[in-house]
Amino acid sequence: MAGAVPTIFWFDRFDERIGILPVVGELIHTEELNGEDTLEFECREVPAKGDRLLWQDGSVWREHVVVRTDEPLEGLCSVYAESSLCELLDDFIEEQHLVSRTASQALAVVLAPTRWTVASCDVAGTAGCVLYHVNALWALRRVAEVWGGEVESVITVAGGRVASRSIRFKQQMGSWKGLRFTYGKNMAGCTRTVLEQDVYTALYGFGAGLPVTDEDGRYTGGYRKKLTFGEVNGGINWVGDEQARLMWGRWNADRTAKVHSFGQVTFSECDDPARLLALTRKALVEAVQPKVSYEIDVTALDDGNCGLGDEVAVIDSSRTPEWRLKARVVRRVRTFGDAVVCRVTIGTVQQSDYAVTSSLAADVAALQNDVAGIDGNLSVATSVQVVESTVTEAIDDLDELADLDF
Repeated sequence: MAGAVPTIFWFDRFDERIGILPVVGELIHTEELNGEDTLEFECREVPAKGDRLLWQDGSVWREHVVVRTDEPLEGLCSVYAESSLCELLDDFIEEQHLVSRTASQALAVVLAPTRWTVASCDVAGTAGCVLYHVNALWALRRVAEVWGGEVESVITVAGGRVASRSIRFKQQMGSWKGLRFTYGKNMAGCTRTVLEQDVYTALYGFGAGLPVTDEDGRYTGGYRKKLTFGEVNGGINWVGDEQARLMWGRWNADRTAKVHSFGQVTFSECDDPARLLALTRKALVEAVQPKVSYEIDVTALDDGNCGLGDEVAVIDSSRTPEWRLKARVVRRVRTFGDAVVCRVTIGTVQQSDYAVTSSLAADVAALQNDVAGIDGNLSVATSVQVVESTVTEAIDDLDELADLDF
């Protein structure tokens, strides 16, 4: 794969052009689905925190913001920059109750206090959530989680500078290109990681909390049950995969048959049984496969050209019985130098500290919805503040742990 280090156009935090920032040596671009998008390189000049770096990736323009520099007294400056989507951390949403909204409507609310717009959205259906005292980036990640889409930034350039910033919200990035990887055949430079999560062959699905009522339908307060989908699934509140049961299920007591291994998923904003059933079935597709990822050079694929989100057929002949999986390219790391060296991770990616804290914050939002009451009136939910404070402390503890060296 021939190539060279891309030209980095250098702007200050106010989008005024400074010039070209020459890279010394290699430039590393790392990207994940709905996650990390960073640049790392060394240079002789020292960009300021908040400066903007514009570069062309094939036919696509990308913009990153300098968030950290390491400046020794002698030698080169090391630069770490993140996607310009990170500026949404500085835009704030006080309180928004999104009820039965489309993904496009939800995105419009989230991006309203920002200078970003929606370029396109192909995610169908309606859903809802509460956004309460959060930054716009967190809210964007929350919308992606609740409505089930993937975010791609779109940078438009005109006259040598950024003309517009927008996002595409896709049902799924990438495509099936017939790529195949055989573990055990192309072993060079390959690392397999088997994650700790169990394989579940059946899932219970739970939705929004339901108010407890008396015989006359009056709300009684207190304990609130969660929505299930039994009424639209023949009275059964779980879904299972028979093929997965035969492969991954455990034996019953007398070893005459394999039984399901049960897990559960909760969609705290879902208030429709049919939609809850559909969401649980979608979650089951991932739950029935072993949580394994393969970090490989793209040359290990039958056809080395792959992009973020593309599907790959994986055959792991080192396992008995042989694993046959369909995984996705969830992480791509490209090193630009004399040539472009590309390594991809197919399967699943272990959550980074940011993703973990974001997930915890999402749990806070779900707790807010549950505690606040059926009308979503956060102003009277004193216990919400207690819950939010407790989980926030837990997030702070995680941040402190992330800074420790073990």
